[in-house]
Amino acid sequence: MSVPDLLLIFEPDSGSKRVLRDVADRLGCEHVETDSTQGLHDVLSVRRPTLAVLSIDCVGTDGLSALQILEQHDLRPPTLLVGSVGDRLLASAKRTAEARGLSVLGVASRPLDAAAVEVVLSPHLSVVPPIPMHEIERALMEHEFSLVFQPKVNIKSESPQIQGVEALVRWLHPRRGLLNPREFLFAVEEHGLMSRLTDYVMTEAVRQAGIWRADGMPLEMVVNLSPRLVRDRGFAERLATLLQENDFPPGQLVLDVTESPSGEDRDYVLDAFTSLRILGVGLALDNFGTGFSSLTELYRMPFSEIKVDQALIADVAHERDARLIVKGITNLAQALKLSVCAEGIETHQMLEFVKSAGFDTAQGRFFSGAVSANQVERIVRSWPSAGPAATGRWQAITAGQFDAAAAARVVQIRKANGKGEISK
Repeated sequence: MSVPDLLLIFEPDSGSKRVLRDVADRLGCEHVETDSTQGLHDVLSVRRPTLAVLSIDCVGTDGLSALQILEQHDLRPPTLLVGSVGDRLLASAKRTAEARGLSVLGVASRPLDAAAVEVVLSPHLSVVPPIPMHEIERALMEHEFSLVFQPKVNIKSESPQIQGVEALVRWLHPRRGLLNPREFLFAVEEHGLMSRLTDYVMTEAVRQAGIWRADGMPLEMVVNLSPRLVRDRGFAERLATLLQENDFPPGQLVLDVTESPSGEDRDYVLDAFTSLRILGVGLALDNFGTGFSSLTELYRMPFSEIKVDQALIADVAHERDARLIVKGITNLAQALKLSVCAEGIETHQMLEFVKSAGFDTAQGRFFSGAVSANQVERIVRSWPSAGPAATGRWQAITAGQFDAAAAARVVQIRKANGKGEISK
């Protein structure tokens, strides 16, 4: 049974509360209010909000404690941050919230504009039925999951070259259409199926990389590793078998891990990471620069690479502090003999900065979005004549174009069999 939309309001200002109540009423959304940390605990003990509006300057608290409380209750609803603290502090609060895994819809200064708040919240107030376990199991059996690939470019030389690709999973659901990871990974983890999905992704990624290698394109393959997989004691052994069966060099595989697992049970994580590195695969610390891991983990954990988060890279164009931090990260990486990758490169200006800062590799839509395996081959074989285009971007099919094509295929599937099931 679906539940009604619930808007959580953590806001002490009565004027702003009235605005938020009116917006909730117009959108037909149930709302619940609190203005204390204890009250927030009490609400979250019995309710799971669809959306949240959090004040970062509540009386008697620094406001960010609300983020910690959401974490404690394992809740990460899309959130609007409000406050009367100025744009700079609001931007800082947004980065902090995103680093904690929260999806921040935006920030707003008081007094709140009802129309603007409604525009931000309304697209997210539709009830989507949860994904049941049997649908995920069917998808794994019927191969409804597929991979797209984003190029990773070596930028050390004057002429950037494609070094590898990052594998990204999509789900072509027969009824819901093409789903991105953020739309189904939570359900996969909740149902305890992350190991099976990761094994599937790893198998498909290594298989595809093997095809490219046999065809004269020995591309590095990057695969994201869920924090929960660090605790899967059989993962390293299964990976070793997979690489051996496919005659795939371990040195051409890089596992991206987030900062979150390395802060928990460090000795166990160190053992798991060391096993993977002994196997010969690369280990990249993903989303670096926006999380809360200690810098000491860079030398305690056997990482081979740092990937600087796109949120920090995006700020280099207009924030001096961001530029200083990014340059500091590259200096640190070089001192520790780690390679360093810039994520989220969107413009020629961003590319030139990360090149001057000493980055080894870069990813982003300036080069290419996530594309099919066939498109990767075309890009590699036509590189660098594929771009840059007049817009300052490399010519390549974008993720949006791929998604549109895949969505059209869903319609064809439905018409073909009339049952919303994908034919074998």
